[in-house]
Amino acid sequence: MSALSTSIGRTASNLFSESELIVAAIALMASALQGGQSASQLIAGLQLYSSALRTSTQTLMVAAIVAYALSIEARPLLLTMLVVFPLTLIGGRWTLRQILRWLNRHQENLPVALLIGAHSDLELNLKRDGSIGFRPISIPNARDIGEVTKTIVSCGASAVVLDRQLGNSREFRDLVWQAEELGCKVMVSSPIGLMAPNDIAVLPTASHDLLVLSSASLRLSSRFVKRTFDLLAAPLLVLVTAPFLVLGIALIFLSGERSVFYKGARVGANGRNFEMYKLRTMKTESRQIGAFTATSESLTEPKAHSDLVTPVGKFLRRWSIDELPQLFQVISGTMSLVGPRPRLPGEHNDSLILMRRLKVKPGLTGLWQISGRGDMPLNEAAELDVRYVDSWSMFSDVAIILRTLKTVITGRGAR
Repeated sequence: MSALSTSIGRTASNLFSESELIVAAIALMASALQGGQSASQLIAGLQLYSSALRTSTQTLMVAAIVAYALSIEARPLLLTMLVVFPLTLIGGRWTLRQILRWLNRHQENLPVALLIGAHSDLELNLKRDGSIGFRPISIPNARDIGEVTKTIVSCGASAVVLDRQLGNSREFRDLVWQAEELGCKVMVSSPIGLMAPNDIAVLPTASHDLLVLSSASLRLSSRFVKRTFDLLAAPLLVLVTAPFLVLGIALIFLSGERSVFYKGARVGANGRNFEMYKLRTMKTESRQIGAFTATSESLTEPKAHSDLVTPVGKFLRRWSIDELPQLFQVISGTMSLVGPRPRLPGEHNDSLILMRRLKVKPGLTGLWQISGRGDMPLNEAAELDVRYVDSWSMFSDVAIILRTLKTVITGRGAR
């Protein structure tokens, strides 16, 4: 046993000196003191991973400061932490998230979340998605705190979700305090796409705390970062996917089609139309399909025209190979790698929600792609587009691209 410990000690000393290990220990202790993650935070998805990156950066900074203060040469340690720590932290949180979501889905009696106020959409979503971990009970017309207190006790609620318009400020505050006294987690609902969680500023006044909302994707600095990412990532993706693009072109030629590319009008940023290119997946005589008047039933061409899709086209659509030419439009600046779905002119109108989604360039992929592709109604896709515009982050773009690969592989929503 002593020989084994001696061997391990020697191996560790060959990798890092004792002083470097002390620096690493101090940095990890500082990271641990920042606090753990609650179950609800672990379910939170992209915020969870971005928080992991922030924690990794802060831990690395602590290690660098301690090494500098103690005059320790720790560059090998810092480089190792730069790679290993973020991957370990993100991987660990991802694993915990999957375990918690699985447990919630297979739990017979989920904790009760008491929805106080108008929460019809939220109630439906909580009932549909058990992985969030709550069983909703709604009391939309609560008259006073006493009634809410009795309901919390009678149904054994573990959480209370308050409507943001419930009562005056004092009643709202008293309700929060009472729920906390009863051991409930207190949450306040916010409509989809209203604010970016990482970009909320609080402006306190004597009677109210004002939430200052900001749309990250509309800032000039954000647009610069997003465009830079497109210019760096799109050429790399062109190189990686070039064999699939060549395969798609060859299959179209071999099927007897001589018109390889389809060009169709789409509505771009700020309402300006542009020509979007795809590999042809439909018969040549179906050129006018793109001029249809859309309903809320489909994200893509109506199912009535599915018989016009060629056998090769079905294969190309199944693996999204038909959309690869749009990578060149990302490089040219007409599109972005991630963004709202490019809509046909017939799908567009001057409603506020559709105009809002045009504040950024349409994307090759987006929340609509990883949430159902062709199976999603147009109105739900518009909600997701607005959510993306108002809560953009570079991390979410990377996450959407990675989840797009999963969606393409599984074929979810492909037509």
